[in-house]
Amino acid sequence: MIDTRHSSEPRQTRVIEARSNLSMSLDRLAAVFLGLSAVTLLVALGPLLLGFWPIMVAAVLHLVVVGWCMRLAWRGNWARERMVIDRDKLTIDHFDVRQRTRTEWPSAWVRIEVEEQRMGERQVKVTCHGRRQVIGDFLPVGEKLALADALKESLRPFDARGEASNYR
Repeated sequence: MIDTRHSSEPRQTRVIEARSNLSMSLDRLAAVFLGLSAVTLLVALGPLLLGFWPIMVAAVLHLVVVGWCMRLAWRGNWARERMVIDRDKLTIDHFDVRQRTRTEWPSAWVRIEVEEQRMGERQVKVTCHGRRQVIGDFLPVGEKLALADALKESLRPFDARGEASNYR
């Protein structure tokens, strides 16, 4: 998901935020897991009362594995990037569960490139003076292109070359 907004600070800035497309929040994921746990344990309760205790052990191990897999999938897909564009610089803050990184680029000289990869996948790159950074790598292809368009449009007033860079 791409959000673009103007800041109301004294210096006119534009903020672009790209967020990964998670189909559910962490609270909803916990609710789904609790529902799955309740059903699994209720089904395993009958055989447990009849003396078949290994079924309950298998059910609990199953829930531990499923819970771990859900946690890994949610953490691996959670990411966000915030780009702040003003007259002097482009600041890119990348957030994921492992780290937070910040890079700054001169807004007058930065270029936005879209490179086609194998299997039709595309990468959006910010380049300037030999430095490169991939942005929006967690987004689907259509949203990567929308991010490139929004960033290009936001940088257009500050372009030192007097023209918008052509990246397609």
